[in-house]
Amino acid sequence: MITLNEAEAIEVSLSAVDEGDENRAFQALDSLTGIAADFLSENEEADAERVILSIESSAQAAAEREMELVTINSILSLGKLARKAADNGFESVLDKAFVAIGKLGKIAAAHSLEAGSKIAATTLMEIWNFSPEEWGQEKVIAFSLLFKEIGTSAARRDMEEVMLSVVTCLGEIGKKVAAKNLELETVSSLLLLEEIGKLAVENYFDEALSSTALSIEEIGKLSIKKGLNDAVLQCQWTLETLRVQAEEKALNNSSIVAEVALDNFKDIGYTDSEEKTEKFQGIKALQKKIQSDLEIQE
Repeated sequence: MITLNEAEAIEVSLSAVDEGDENRAFQALDSLTGIAADFLSENEEADAERVILSIESSAQAAAEREMELVTINSILSLGKLARKAADNGFESVLDKAFVAIGKLGKIAAAHSLEAGSKIAATTLMEIWNFSPEEWGQEKVIAFSLLFKEIGTSAARRDMEEVMLSVVTCLGEIGKKVAAKNLELETVSSLLLLEEIGKLAVENYFDEALSSTALSIEEIGKLSIKKGLNDAVLQCQWTLETLRVQAEEKALNNSSIVAEVALDNFKDIGYTDSEEKTEKFQGIKALQKKIQSDLEIQE
């Protein structure tokens, strides 16, 4: 049952954002964060989830009104709640918090709030680093998709710095799952890096494309050591695709970086096949399903 204090905080939060009143919005956010933390301390998961969704709703409205400080503080509050949820083993609450952060990062980027979108990416990466090791396949992919969505939104607003942050984060995820011999998740991260790389080409982001190629190279080297043949093949395909596209757009630095990266794989001897193509298409289909489940709009 919704408590009066919680109801008041929700009402104040929404009205403060509607009126552009940052101070009242901060006060309401502090109250909601404290209420959610108390619910977690009392093992009231459903109540904590409800408050997290209220924070997300208010923060989305703030981002849409370009109230960047309110958006940033909301992201940081959700990050703290995610940490508390992880420490207490409340996986469902943790899921709600990190998905909310990812969505806020995308909305912030869509409204050219560069600092807000970068902080969302940084906060997501912190959650990745402190969260339980035994995340399931779909959860890992969902997490990666949130980064891709922030990067996609940033590309549309010509924010290369945000894309660089996203590439770094996706690269770290790719390396970690490759090191754990999780081939499907590794291929998934490479497919998402390819999407970001193509967006970098379209926007003439030479630095972001170079960074993408380097991240793919690092994941590929780990994949060779771990014997992840499908992932190595995807590295080859992706780097060759990005190299050609970079050359076509006269992105000289990144085309050279991609070409040098490809040298790591030229003597591997892995070949493509219809079976491999179908497998990778299956991973893309899984990504689309998970994205739909996350209710992330294109």
